[in-house]
Amino acid sequence: MLELMALQCSCKMCEQLLEVPGRGGVVITPEQPIGEFAELEEKGAAPFLLQRYREFGPVFSWMLGPTQMTTVVDYEAIKSLLQLGDSKVIVGWNPEAFYAMLGERTRKSLEDPATRLSNRRMLQPGFTKEALAGYMDKLVKICTTQLDAWAAAEGPVDLAAQGKDLSFEFSTQLLVDFDITPEQKHQLRDKFDALFQGIFSPPDPTPGSRFSKGIEARGQLLQDIEQLVRAREAREKHSSSGNGDSSGNGHAAAVRKNVFDYTLDQQRQEHNSIDFAEAAASGIGLIIAGNDTSGLGVSALLATLPLFPEVMEKLRQEQQQVMQRHGEAMTLAALDAMPYADAVIRETLRVAPPSAAVFRRALVDLEVCGKFVPAGSPLMLSSFMGQVLTDPHLNLSDLSPDDFEALEQHWGAIQADTLRAEFKPERWLQQEGKPSGLLTFSVGPHVCLGMSLFFTEAKLQQQAVRQQKVEAMVAGAAYQRAYLTPFLGNADH
Repeated sequence: MLELMALQCSCKMCEQLLEVPGRGGVVITPEQPIGEFAELEEKGAAPFLLQRYREFGPVFSWMLGPTQMTTVVDYEAIKSLLQLGDSKVIVGWNPEAFYAMLGERTRKSLEDPATRLSNRRMLQPGFTKEALAGYMDKLVKICTTQLDAWAAAEGPVDLAAQGKDLSFEFSTQLLVDFDITPEQKHQLRDKFDALFQGIFSPPDPTPGSRFSKGIEARGQLLQDIEQLVRAREAREKHSSSGNGDSSGNGHAAAVRKNVFDYTLDQQRQEHNSIDFAEAAASGIGLIIAGNDTSGLGVSALLATLPLFPEVMEKLRQEQQQVMQRHGEAMTLAALDAMPYADAVIRETLRVAPPSAAVFRRALVDLEVCGKFVPAGSPLMLSSFMGQVLTDPHLNLSDLSPDDFEALEQHWGAIQADTLRAEFKPERWLQQEGKPSGLLTFSVGPHVCLGMSLFFTEAKLQQQAVRQQKVEAMVAGAAYQRAYLTPFLGNADH
């Protein structure tokens, strides 16, 4: 039973509540500055969190360097906290290492409610139905090109590596779509790889460390992307001038082929100019936000489907019925008419989310599941644990010690035996036993704007799968679950 309420700072009730439990005796030293994160990296995030859930219950703490992380794994508590949005109760938060890597603009965009709202308003036009319809041709091309390449490969595809390639294609073509040569794209990819590695690493400023290389890569990317934005803006002005629009704003209402152009249009409309440094930072943020979601989500889908031939057959039957009604061409209307495909994607996201936690900070004293959480506490809301372990509609609350033991051993990767017990798309199409809902893309005021784009990508990928022998393509592949480390960004935009 969820108990979540704001408390008066001097209330006697605070004295009666239990403190958030955790393992004592963790000493932070210059030689060992990252606290319990070393154990998390060694064991993997899933076993790390499962052990503490088993030991302490649905609310517990652990040390991320000098920071005490209050972690919540109860589904209802997570959902209630997320639905608060930016409020007088909680606000966005990330570890200092995250902001050291990505800059103060990122801090402001995630923690300042007014800036978050402004950024969301700037991004929204890029995720409307009209915008998605404008992306369809490019989406189809990306999906079929990648799948054809995988089908032509000799032997099973390494989904972990190929998923990264696919995610970078989705991010660079659909989110920003820079006009660059293949060599320039390769150079950008290398710099983003260094940046991602830096984000995922402890804040070690030693020259040559992953963190310092990430800082250097970010500086280079800001310069590169600003130059690309300036070149794009010059082309836009030249095009507008050629069309007889002397204001330079004649393109503002155009249907765009990527999200980034919509954000630039919003800047032009609101300020009659482009802040190029801000635009460069926004471009980096878009690629970071979309990079893992698309590639990892679709890779998980392709790793899962071959294990379930009956699911593949149902997908093919549904696709054939939709094609009879809507024709061969894939349109948004056709994709919307695929409830079983939607259920397969939702079940994949439930058991293998591309992003698995959201960070917040308590602004007032809170009671969460009977525990006292003081104001100022960083909160790690484990959406993955919530939707797999503690969703009350799935009746998983009475896990035995043997159940926990099995989960700790097998949840590091999606394996056939584990999946055959977990993966049931039909649960999303029935009333009894239906999951409470996905937390993968957050809920409430800050539900991820990219959710509709991901579902469009995934359904198109399923359509392409119908025409290929995906069973042979990914035979024997084990897809590693994308657990969130404390230095990784979240799915909340």
